[in-house]
Amino acid sequence: MTHIFDTLTAAERPTFKDHLTDKLHELNLPSDTVEAFYDARNLPCPMPLLKAKVTLRQVADNQALYLIATDPNSQKDLVAYCTKNALIVHTWHSLDVISDAPVYHFIIIKPTN
Repeated sequence: MTHIFDTLTAAERPTFKDHLTDKLHELNLPSDTVEAFYDARNLPCPMPLLKAKVTLRQVADNQALYLIATDPNSQKDLVAYCTKNALIVHTWHSLDVISDAPVYHFIIIKPTN
């Protein structure tokens, strides 16, 4: 799972890996469920949604995208998109360890068609 976080700094990787691992455990999902990651922090609306759509094209059925964002509208936009397109979405938020700004987390699972 560590390889999916290559776009993060070395200091950030353990924090986001822990967030994801804890949530997968809480949801009783296998650790290999997530096969793609996108860091949409600091992207204004609607960019997190657009980046999720593009990245989900690379995700296989029964696999997931883990996306993080800082735009508060991303929660509403991504959940609505997932509902409309029969995708399974799990969301939560945390505070950024450096800036204390909210970070919104999404695990978006593509079910088998």
